Amino acid sequence: MSNKNKVFAAILALAVFPFGQGLIAQEESVNKAQVMQDAKEKISKVKVALQYRYVTDGKALNRNTDDVVKIIKDTRTDFLALGWARLAPTPQSCSDLPQAEREKCEMKGYSYEYLENAAAKIKTVLPGIIFNGGVSGEFLNPECWNELTGEKLGRDKIWAMALDPSKWGIPMSKEEFQTKVAISHGWAKKGQPYNPKEKMPYYFPDQTNPDYQELFLSWVKKQIDCGVDAVLIDINTKQAKFLAGITGNINHLAVKDSFKGASEIVAGIHRYGLSKGRYIYVISWATAALLRSPHPAPELDAVMTTVSTEEITGMKIDISKWDIYVKKIKEKLGDIPIFVMFDQGPDNRPLEAFSQGLTKAQQQDFLKIADKFFQKKGLIFIYPVHGGMMAVEKKLKVRSYGKFNWYDSSAPEFQTYKTIKELALRKSKQGK
Repeated sequence: MSNKNKVFAAILALAVFPFGQGLIAQEESVNKAQVMQDAKEKISKVKVALQYRYVTDGKALNRNTDDVVKIIKDTRTDFLALGWARLAPTPQSCSDLPQAEREKCEMKGYSYEYLENAAAKIKTVLPGIIFNGGVSGEFLNPECWNELTGEKLGRDKIWAMALDPSKWGIPMSKEEFQTKVAISHGWAKKGQPYNPKEKMPYYFPDQTNPDYQELFLSWVKKQIDCGVDAVLIDINTKQAKFLAGITGNINHLAVKDSFKGASEIVAGIHRYGLSKGRYIYVISWATAALLRSPHPAPELDAVMTTVSTEEITGMKIDISKWDIYVKKIKEKLGDIPIFVMFDQGPDNRPLEAFSQGLTKAQQQDFLKIADKFFQKKGLIFIYPVHGGMMAVEKKLKVRSYGKFNWYDSSAPEFQTYKTIKELALRKSKQGK
């Protein structure tokens, strides 16, 4: 906005809000608009993205935060993907936990104290970096707390936040739905008597529930307060997918409400960031449920996608698939950054195919193939530097340093860091 337009807008606001109230309100609006504009421009210029999950877990490798900073600096990273992620109730400090749990907490560096210290050190050396955190929108621990206020919530209060299809008149009870989810995730066996409220290790949450929204936002806000600049929500369209599947109707009110709830959560994150004078990027997966939905999408700032297992094992990118996929993303969400990573988890995910199915040389070659293709396509390939579950224990053939179930590019079993660094430096120099 030009200075002339700012003055005009301020005069107009003053006519509506006397005694200077309009001028103040207008100036605040202009400031927020500028913060948003600067942030959008910044993420659009990202060239080098790498995953380092988590920046606090170096004790197992005798790798400290300075070592992590050196890796990020040496690769000229603009976007630090999943430098942190909340997957379980998180203490402010490991010392807050019972003695039996402290050692594990310290080894993983899994506390907000660790996150805040690491983020501060990284940003001191690399002030322009975008530090990406994450929160799961799929799992709700029966015993947890509001991590912003410290309020502890028991099983009864959490169960009230669990998704109940009958809330919309759908002929399926909360117990039946939650049991089906438990069976599909391997938390319960089909055909066995099961009490989901009392026995389930996780509930599937209802993102339309105001209490759940507040709880979820507390986890995100805490990360923001600790220095995170972007948040990956994993996943914010699963509820809509489930309910569309149960009802067989993509236009059912339950589906529409689910997308609305997802949008409210995203908007809440944006509001909180702006209240702190910052713009927080909200990212989620570009799922089929999101792209095919006739309902308004959440105001995402970028999307996450993944290379497929088939592309990795075949050592070849499916060009036509990506052409169609990118077109659908742009049609639904506009021209926003698209990140590409190796999805990870326990059940035949791409990181398993990459780490367990390819030799060292093949891994290096595939990184080059993927990086070249996605750069040409205008997408941002995330280099798998550290972290991410490779496979369930019974399927794990190759471990980092002979013992860890997460990928590390410097491990002797993989040795891809040199290739990653070469690709990153080549990319960072382009256009300069």
